[in-house]
Amino acid sequence: MNAIALSNHSSKNTRDRAISPDGVIRLALNHPPPVPDVFNPIVSEALNRVLAKSPPVELMATHRWMGSEEDRQQGAAFVARRLGEIPSPDRIIVTHSIQAAVHMLLPSIAGNGRPLAIEELSYPPVRSFAARYGIRVVNVAIDGDGLNPDAFEQVCRREKPAALYLLSTFQNPTTVTMSVGRRQEIAAVARRHQVQLIEDDVYSLLAASPPPPISAFVPELSWYLLGTAKSFSAGLKLAFVVAPNGAEAARAFWPGVRATYWMASPVSAALMTELISTGEDLQILAAVKVELAARHHLVVNGLRGKPLASDPGCLHVWMPLKGLSSNRIAAAIFKHGVQVAASASYARDGFIPPDAIRIGIGNPETRSVLEQAISRIRRALS
Repeated sequence: MNAIALSNHSSKNTRDRAISPDGVIRLALNHPPPVPDVFNPIVSEALNRVLAKSPPVELMATHRWMGSEEDRQQGAAFVARRLGEIPSPDRIIVTHSIQAAVHMLLPSIAGNGRPLAIEELSYPPVRSFAARYGIRVVNVAIDGDGLNPDAFEQVCRREKPAALYLLSTFQNPTTVTMSVGRRQEIAAVARRHQVQLIEDDVYSLLAASPPPPISAFVPELSWYLLGTAKSFSAGLKLAFVVAPNGAEAARAFWPGVRATYWMASPVSAALMTELISTGEDLQILAAVKVELAARHHLVVNGLRGKPLASDPGCLHVWMPLKGLSSNRIAAAIFKHGVQVAASASYARDGFIPPDAIRIGIGNPETRSVLEQAISRIRRALS
């Protein structure tokens, strides 16, 4: 047996990660579904190759700082699948996670007295990070095609934001993927007002055919973020940052090495570099996509008749609630043993969002647990 062969225990022998000790099935999290039959042998063999090249004491002897030269070269190849061209490796920063990257970027590009623009419904931690650094947040309206360019234009004129943080593919929580035309409009507004973009593209790797990132249309102002935790495995936390240029990459990250732990784990970085170089990362992604599509089919059938925003490549579904309180519905579902997220958790204080709930579908170890959770949700809604 390989020295580092991964366990292939079934969910019968280990507790399902989605079930808390009190028996509640947690669908508020947005983890990719496990695909052990593909993931375990590929990652096990890749780790053995990594350790054959670099013994553990050498691999873990020091930080990889912004990533080794090979890390950055493979990272450039990885993001090129989305950007359409391979960026110079000196623009690439290998970080511990997208959260860690945002932690570094906010004080670097928005900590100058100017506010940060953000979608009015968005990934909650970004607001917390901004508050931690004393950065004021201004909200931009969204519609059925994502961030509204006219609203963004008005915010730029009125508030003069330093940067805009957004998710353009499978927006969290609404699931919206911007059209190419909308992306070009947002890029044009950003260029006109010289607003830097922090584009979080973490969900795009699971989409069937996602449009080019906004960053591809305005690279000179963009900080493009592409991570692995939402597409490969929640514990494989690694993110590649593409800076506007090499000088900006060094300015934003290198001086902050002692400010926060943003550097990638050497093992995670070496593993991902190995997977990209062999193309095995694409095999894992393909398996995750198949499993995710099967789960979407299960959820759509289980909640047939209910309004759902859903896509086979998205880790969650978004359920608008007609005339019902999202907090009350989430509480009622919780009483039936399932945890979902209410729309209010994605909005700023004082803003009343449309009532809806977000249901994460990747976290359960098995489809049967997800099916049980969906059945409970349907009973609660009835």
